[in-house]
Amino acid sequence: MQLSWPIIKAEAKNWTALDAGADGVMVGVSVRRGVRPQVLKCARSAPGSVGAEALAGLANQIGVVGWPWTTPLKRGDYKMLVVPEPPVLAAEIERSLRWTLGAMVDFPIDEANVAWMKIPTAEFQPNRPKHIYAIIARKSVLKEQLALFQKAKLNLGAIDVRETAQRNIAALIEKAGEGLCLLSVGLAGMTITFTMGGELYLDRFIEQPLDEIVAADEAGRQNIFERIALQVSRSVDFISRNFSFMPVGRIVLAPLPTPLGLLDYLAQNLPVPVELLDLANVFDLSLTPELQAPENQARYFVALGAALRGMGSKP
Repeated sequence: MQLSWPIIKAEAKNWTALDAGADGVMVGVSVRRGVRPQVLKCARSAPGSVGAEALAGLANQIGVVGWPWTTPLKRGDYKMLVVPEPPVLAAEIERSLRWTLGAMVDFPIDEANVAWMKIPTAEFQPNRPKHIYAIIARKSVLKEQLALFQKAKLNLGAIDVRETAQRNIAALIEKAGEGLCLLSVGLAGMTITFTMGGELYLDRFIEQPLDEIVAADEAGRQNIFERIALQVSRSVDFISRNFSFMPVGRIVLAPLPTPLGLLDYLAQNLPVPVELLDLANVFDLSLTPELQAPENQARYFVALGAALRGMGSKP
């Protein structure tokens, strides 16, 4: 199910996506729907260029007439929680969630926008309680995003979160009936998602700045990798215990921003096969050959996933 914020709703076949990185660099892509989605254009801003003027300049490089824009919120600008599904009609779920979520956020719930999506276990576990993802962000954060795009004279069609962007890529590389673990390394940490049939069942985020890994000596890096492997292993065990219908057959590591040795470590220390993802096998990159480079695939990873909105998951 696609995440739609109540104040910003749109469905489209093709999207242009923007991701504002933690280092102050904006990257954007335009992706055309297809059996292999085609990346028509990609570009990035200069470091620190994050205002409406910089966004308008980026749009001149990657925008496609008539295509709406989507952007995932920065980590820290939203919370994503798993809560019991309220026993009410779908149209009443948001209102019901506000009663539940009021005690879980550190600001008045009236100042929050709330979205939700199901964790679809009913078909496989009909006798177990159902849960949903609740996504909460301050209204002011969403309004800032909308104002930025309006000032740049761009049509912001949807605001998403980083977990759903990663899920969209996972949906295109899953095998039938497979529970897939996809791990991506970003500037601020590692995002782990477990998906099946284009649906998100579990997510984990490991806060670990990339620059600390790069700067660490061999012993320090091994300690970091050990913590990552432990979190992945525990998550696989959680899936096995709670979602036995989706056996995890592979752990896929997204393209890395720099060589780290993480793939070899995980392959040697996890009981599930580990493989490295090449986005050239997922997307048609014939018009954007710069995305053949793993470091560029890593930089654009979230934007590419966001631009897949509606392409890989069930409606």
